[in-house]
Amino acid sequence: GVFTIMNYLMPLMPNRDLPPADRALPLHASANIGPDNDVSIFFGLSGTGKTTLSADPKRALIGDDEHVWHANGVFNIEGGCYAKTVGLTREKEPEIYDAIRFGSILENVGFDDMTGEVDYDDTSITENTRVAYPLKFIPNARIPAKVEHHPKQIILLTCDAFGI
Repeated sequence: GVFTIMNYLMPLMPNRDLPPADRALPLHASANIGPDNDVSIFFGLSGTGKTTLSADPKRALIGDDEHVWHANGVFNIEGGCYAKTVGLTREKEPEIYDAIRFGSILENVGFDDMTGEVDYDDTSITENTRVAYPLKFIPNARIPAKVEHHPKQIILLTCDAFGI
């Protein structure tokens, strides 16, 4: 819902009379920043790897899904992350796995009724199992989630039904 509103309002900011290059651009993209202050933006549809790639332990996470790129840099508009959990293990994605704790929300996951232990391989409900958690649950998150300069790397993530 918020991203829909941002897609409507942000292109008109800071002033609708400005040329498009001077206004804000909402993005369905993740972003992180490296030790040399180089920002990477990852564009892609859901499921193409934005969250996984942006949660690099060697880079500070700006955000994993919704950002605004404007004349002075990039900022995150959601304040949290929304990651797929199907097949999730600490070995494969430690930052995401460790973000699952009190305050995060799991959806569509199977779990043991007796122990409450989550089975991340259970796809009996759907393969679209997810977790939502605050950005601050990622140890290397950049808070506030903004940078005052433009991205150096712009990466378009694609995938298809054949995995090519």
